[in-house]
Amino acid sequence: MTTARQPGLYDPGETPPQLRASRCGACETVAFPAMTIGCEVCGAPAERLAASPIAAAGVLYSVATVHLHHGKDIEAPFTMAEIELDDGPLIRATLRDVVDVASIGQRVHAEWFTTGVDDDGNDVVEPRFVVSESMETAGTAS
Repeated sequence: MTTARQPGLYDPGETPPQLRASRCGACETVAFPAMTIGCEVCGAPAERLAASPIAAAGVLYSVATVHLHHGKDIEAPFTMAEIELDDGPLIRATLRDVVDVASIGQRVHAEWFTTGVDDDGNDVVEPRFVVSESMETAGTAS
């Protein structure tokens, strides 16, 4: 059995990983993390928001490798990225591997990554992103 590191953001039972987002019934805006009090774009009330699982896949918008980190939750070095998800939202996420050379525009998708074990012996997982294909394959090379 697995448990989610951040249970409100994704369900570890879904493969491939999906993110728990919300979609506004008035303007169709997709928000991640899910909005619960109303749409931040058009101001529609919470009743107009619906849960909307979205694919954890998109395009690299920016990347940075962290070499010095004092937090206990992840060891340096690690690579952080801003990813423009296929369903719209721009998110910050961890890449599964340290990426020395990552190119803006590369396709990425999430895979489950085990971050530890909980008190009951269950694997604790979170989605981490990996490069899906080369830029040439994606058709974005210049």
